[in-house]
Amino acid sequence: MKSSPRSQAGAAGTLQVLNVAMVGHAFMGRAHSNAYRQVNHFFDLPLQVVPAVVVGRDLARAGEAAQKFGFAEATTDLDAVLADPDIHVIDVATPNDSHFPIAMAALRAKKHVLCEKPLAMTLEQTKEMAALAKKNKVRVALWHNYRRAPATMLAAQMIARGDIGAVRQVRAVYLQDWLSSADMPASWRTSKKACGSGAHGDLNAHLIDLTRALTGLEFDAVCGVQQTFTKERPTGKGKQKAKVDVDDAFCFLAKFKAKGKGSSAIGTYEATRVAPGRKNYNCIEISGEKGAIRWNLERMNELEVFSFADPADGQGFRTVMCMDGVHPYAANWWPDGHIVGYEHTFVHHVADFVTALAGKQPFHPDFDDGVAVQAVLEASLASVKKGGWVKVAR
Repeated sequence: MKSSPRSQAGAAGTLQVLNVAMVGHAFMGRAHSNAYRQVNHFFDLPLQVVPAVVVGRDLARAGEAAQKFGFAEATTDLDAVLADPDIHVIDVATPNDSHFPIAMAALRAKKHVLCEKPLAMTLEQTKEMAALAKKNKVRVALWHNYRRAPATMLAAQMIARGDIGAVRQVRAVYLQDWLSSADMPASWRTSKKACGSGAHGDLNAHLIDLTRALTGLEFDAVCGVQQTFTKERPTGKGKQKAKVDVDDAFCFLAKFKAKGKGSSAIGTYEATRVAPGRKNYNCIEISGEKGAIRWNLERMNELEVFSFADPADGQGFRTVMCMDGVHPYAANWWPDGHIVGYEHTFVHHVADFVTALAGKQPFHPDFDDGVAVQAVLEASLASVKKGGWVKVAR
């Protein structure tokens, strides 16, 4: 491997660089690499983020990805990357079953780590990862990017300042339709060995994290039900079929830990990849004693807000376009009202991580947040087997 430069001239002078090695280069690799390329163009950061190397299993494919995504080079030798003192951050953008070994190797090498979700395959693995990060005093982040839409950040601020009062109910759904047809081929996302669970770990993980980020609530107990509608899928190799051993749809009820002397809030969650007509419908509605807030990824710049404080003859959900200079992140982009998209949430994630890293400030979601999400995922799976409520591990 070639050494990467330690500094780079910028508009305001010389910035210390933060060299990133990205492991994996498929869908999430595309999203992450765009963020690395764009973040310093739109945010004034204390470090220059440099896409240094793509790590893949096939050198030719990794090389193509590096050239396309703006990385300086490619390699298949992860050990060499981890041994390189000029590499500062390891981005784990691979399938779920490889998160733990790659991230643990990076942590042992005392690299900062950004990891795709869900953090690992088991709760015990997530706890090991979080513990090693603390022991080696490196910074870590989990790619729950939906926290960083301007509208969801505003929703968190409004709930924290009491605009809707104490939270009573959470209703959250994440609906997709890409597995509706039985002709859709099998992939690592339909294999328990590779992904752990289906729509549950893929989509409910986002809803769980978003609930915690917006409300500050912690899950206390859950009760779930799941279904796999297509038991086998074509492999793409003639007439061969692969067994599907993960859920197509997973729903669960939730009880949250009570805050103070008030009654505990409750929630309902639904994740499915077989909802015809729904492409990426990630929607969460939070009801409080004084009002409600609703956000839908497919209209991601809008926040629907209801308040009993409005005049009785004018009450109703109003839509706030969260792209004015007063809204989170908006001033870094375009004039008021000019919308941003899905890819910008990843840019925001990197900007906040770099700022926190340089300033030694807290950053969330970190691996402790990954532990909390995994605890809910596992308790929900256990509740299906039990046929009843299961307490979420602490």
